[in-house]
Amino acid sequence: MIRALRLFFCLAASVAIAAAQAPAEPEPVVRGEPFLVEATLLAADAAGTTRVRLDDTAPPAAQSLANLSGRVANLHLDTGGAGSYGDLFTLRGLANTPYFSDPSVTVYFDDLPLASGFTYPTGLFGFSTATIYRGPQATAFGRAGEGGVLVFNSPDIASSAAGELRASIGNFDARTAAVSATSARDATADATVAASFSERDGFIENTQLHTHVDDQQSSAVSARLRFRPTATSEITIQLLGSRQRDGAQPLVPLGGPLFSVARASEGRTDIDFGGIALKAAFDTALGRLSATTSYTDWEMNPYENFLVLPPPLDSIVNQTQRTWNEELRLASAPHAPLAWNFGAWFSDSRTNGDVNRSIPNLFPIEASAYELNSQTLALFGQVDLVSAGNWRVIAGARAEQVKKDFDRSQTVPGAGEFTGEKNFAAFLPKLAATYAIAPDTTASASISLGTKPGGWSAFTGDPALAPFAAERTLAFEAGLDTALANKTLKLAARAFAYEIRDYQIERSFTATDYLVVNAPRARSLGAELEAAWRPAPAWTFAATLGVTDITKREFTDPFTNISYAGDRAPYAPAFDANLSVTYRRPAGWFAAGELSAVGKTFYDESENPAFAQNAHATLAARLGYAAARWRVTLYGENLANENYYTLIIPGVGHAVPGAPRTYGVETVVKW
Repeated sequence: MIRALRLFFCLAASVAIAAAQAPAEPEPVVRGEPFLVEATLLAADAAGTTRVRLDDTAPPAAQSLANLSGRVANLHLDTGGAGSYGDLFTLRGLANTPYFSDPSVTVYFDDLPLASGFTYPTGLFGFSTATIYRGPQATAFGRAGEGGVLVFNSPDIASSAAGELRASIGNFDARTAAVSATSARDATADATVAASFSERDGFIENTQLHTHVDDQQSSAVSARLRFRPTATSEITIQLLGSRQRDGAQPLVPLGGPLFSVARASEGRTDIDFGGIALKAAFDTALGRLSATTSYTDWEMNPYENFLVLPPPLDSIVNQTQRTWNEELRLASAPHAPLAWNFGAWFSDSRTNGDVNRSIPNLFPIEASAYELNSQTLALFGQVDLVSAGNWRVIAGARAEQVKKDFDRSQTVPGAGEFTGEKNFAAFLPKLAATYAIAPDTTASASISLGTKPGGWSAFTGDPALAPFAAERTLAFEAGLDTALANKTLKLAARAFAYEIRDYQIERSFTATDYLVVNAPRARSLGAELEAAWRPAPAWTFAATLGVTDITKREFTDPFTNISYAGDRAPYAPAFDANLSVTYRRPAGWFAAGELSAVGKTFYDESENPAFAQNAHATLAARLGYAAARWRVTLYGENLANENYYTLIIPGVGHAVPGAPRTYGVETVVKW
């Protein structure tokens, strides 16, 4: 961490030098709109909403969920290195389980909601902003997250058409090509489209086979088309697709070399994803009426790994998920004294999977298949009253019912089958109030309920261990935001206290049993500070700090019957912090540096130091030159070459190492 700090301050000095050498009369840019770099400029409020503008100078491969999580206080992502399969999203201590439960943090790409954390695309190229809504969002979104909702939006439409072509190369033989284009702003229609392709050699070498373990190749496309047949109607079509052809998940034995293994075989990870959303919106006498129909199709075939435990274990997983969603909304007209928003949500999701595990050349140890069907029906809404006395009060509620049915069969070890069916009903109210202390200062407080339905774990053959209960959270939140120094400095500070019932924990309790268990009681306490300072138009400084203390107030290990009450829950780091500086004018030299730090993170319930990642920090930087129709950027990630794990799997004694130092150069041509 000390090396990263030293490099960051050296980088800050180089940014100042670049500023001093900037040309006095910059060449005008092609686009007619003002162009600002706001990757680190935070639009944060007291209620827990943070908006981040994704940096267009970052190469497409660096525009990822993992990098974004480092910029938003108390949002953390433990990456498994196989797309989003096995990733853990944690917000204020509320974590999604990677395979079997509904996510705590749900994700929208424009109008397209995604059903499960393992289906989230890791790349974000083609989207310009990300907005995180913290806390239970049951009254505001159809697919509502208990911990929060993350929304990615396509670029705004400018007054003239524009586009760019990008290409980059880097170490590990990394190669990327991407193209994006937007139409001109028009009264009847507009469109934006983006496509990218990237590949690189793996970071980890198999010294026995003399090959890379984790080669990666991915392609993605996104598009949004909007039509306005009349002055009071709009039709939107949203498309999103991705294809990954990667090597094996980058797992290495705990305590051994980070970037080398020796084993007799390697695997691969093939993932395909497609999604479409169709939205129709109409201005009526009652308000804005909209209907959104969406469909997603995710397939992983196969996910294959070979691990030396001992004994050697060969594991192959195939999985699919197909989901239909329907969302209806009726909202009041903008700027009404009494604003309201009511909606109905329906979702039908079907997930199928099969697992084959064996000791090579000896015998199989598991051959199983499962099917999980989930249907969700909800009515939700809220009323937003703005009074003349600087008060704003929001009251809302959600009534929800989730029906799930599950079937698991196996042929090894021994033939068997078990099924289950459950209904999870919930009534989730919310009450929030904000008060304008001064024109640029607002205080906020809220109380709300959130829930995450229960279900079944498919990676255990024990019918008694497979079911798990719904998780419920009572959330208390308070915050203050303000603007100082003629609005060039913006600050947001927040505190939260969550009381959680049946907290869902998923992990590999043994080498053959990977399941979700409930901690009857847990508590998450914490705070956030987010600040952005723009002392001059070309300069932006930003800082974030999130602190979370989540403990299991009641929990017993289902295999050992040992109580771990009072210990920290897994996956949530003790803190996260980010410090960044950006210099950029409309044309000429630009530079940016970012230091991200993550506190100690446990990966089991006993706080075993063998399954913990200590605090660490990484440094990223970019330096380049922009003209009217082109741009060249030098970039680097993890410049201090910090060694750390992004995910630890206790049951098999393996972990995923964080990427080593990577760097490259990117060229961009605009029109």
